[in-house]
Amino acid sequence: MLRGIKNYYLTVHDSISLGMADGMAQMSGSPAICNLHTMPGLGNSMAFLHTAYHNRSPVIVTAGQQDYRHIFYEPILSGDLLGTVSGLVKYRYEIKDPADIYRSLKRAYQIATTPPMGPVFLSFPMNFMDQDHDEAFDDFSPVRQEYVNSDAVKDIVNQINESSNPAIVFGYEIDLYGAFREAQEFAHRIGCPVYGEPLSSRGCYPSDDPQYAGDLPPAAALIDMRLAANDLIIVIGGDITLYPYTPSPLLQGKRIICIGTDISGKIGTGYVMNPKLFLKEATKSVKKKGNFSRSVDYTAKTAVTLARRKMEPLYVMSMIKRTFQDHVIVDESISASQILRNVVGYRPQSYFTAKTGQLGWALPAAAGISTSRDKILAVLGDGAFMYTLQTLWTIRKYDLPVKVIILNNGGYMILRSFAESYYADMKDRDFLQPRMDIPSIVEAFGISARVADSSLESLQWLREGNEPKVLMINTSEEIPKMFI
Repeated sequence: MLRGIKNYYLTVHDSISLGMADGMAQMSGSPAICNLHTMPGLGNSMAFLHTAYHNRSPVIVTAGQQDYRHIFYEPILSGDLLGTVSGLVKYRYEIKDPADIYRSLKRAYQIATTPPMGPVFLSFPMNFMDQDHDEAFDDFSPVRQEYVNSDAVKDIVNQINESSNPAIVFGYEIDLYGAFREAQEFAHRIGCPVYGEPLSSRGCYPSDDPQYAGDLPPAAALIDMRLAANDLIIVIGGDITLYPYTPSPLLQGKRIICIGTDISGKIGTGYVMNPKLFLKEATKSVKKKGNFSRSVDYTAKTAVTLARRKMEPLYVMSMIKRTFQDHVIVDESISASQILRNVVGYRPQSYFTAKTGQLGWALPAAAGISTSRDKILAVLGDGAFMYTLQTLWTIRKYDLPVKVIILNNGGYMILRSFAESYYADMKDRDFLQPRMDIPSIVEAFGISARVADSSLESLQWLREGNEPKVLMINTSEEIPKMFI
């Protein structure tokens, strides 16, 4: 299967290859191929397949299947591969004939790139690997995504113009379709508050724009509070994601419009069209509805004043912004993620995270992104780092220019925060406070590692050069209040 393959990257755990392919596909917008080892390899990769599906990443996943000439006996490494991926891929097929290989790959490519994009899966039984087929491969053509419904645009514009106090919620498709500028022009024309969708997998609006009111929190009660004064909610290129449950009727009584290629139907009235083209056309006709400007600004100066002495995430993120403003940020800082989003902010193709909240995703994804970009910073929690530290082998093997910051807060802070709010006697249990010698682990893979002091001057060391490096920052161990 590997003869003639170019740009091949080997990983030492199946799941890491799928995480890398996810990062590659998101950055390029084109399918990346990930080849797994039969049933156990697929099993190892299920969390990453789950994330690729929710990240809408066009990954073509292949796996070997046992020889069908003795499949009746359920030989080792065999299994129901198609059933295993059910619900997590847009298309799945097991090769029945050598002629299937070309046409199934072409079909998989087209389905993966059809909006909303997502992973597809192909199974290759061993008995077809020794057979020849002479069908020539040609270039695969992606599905065109340039469509807009002018009548629908007029209807939406009328609803906006008739509203008294609208709000806009932008999502991941703004970055996917390169619509940052169009989103700004549309928002400025209306003059209303702009929010990011809850837990977006990538940046969705320039964070330094004065109309940007921040990301919506992923809880119904908090969303209702933020949007209480707005009579019309315009969701463009995104959706509403909730976690955890709060007893509140989500946006009850509000008029909600959803525009994009990925319409879930969970809220509002959906209009399927390219969000960039919609914004271009709608901006011509919408009327000014207000002059909103945010009152809170997350600046480095404020962060230093409030948090430097305790090495709190607010200070650390302000220093990361100052040093790595021109880098692609791959985020798995988990309990500090919201602060990272607020402080470091969004630029086009500059922020990526796992929509599912999966641990272990960011380091492989950063490695995948680094195959086409040379300024990549992965920001991880200490626990998140331990999930897929084998990625360091691939990073070192191929000299991928990945810089890594590990925020060491000495514990599983999301669960400690949850415990403090609801089960206070559990917050200091030893299994919520794992400790490990991270620099020694990193150096064992042949990668340079340091521990930062309170001045964070080591951030400049981390930035220098193209070789991979890891910097551990011991942050405040104070339990954040995340569940109140």
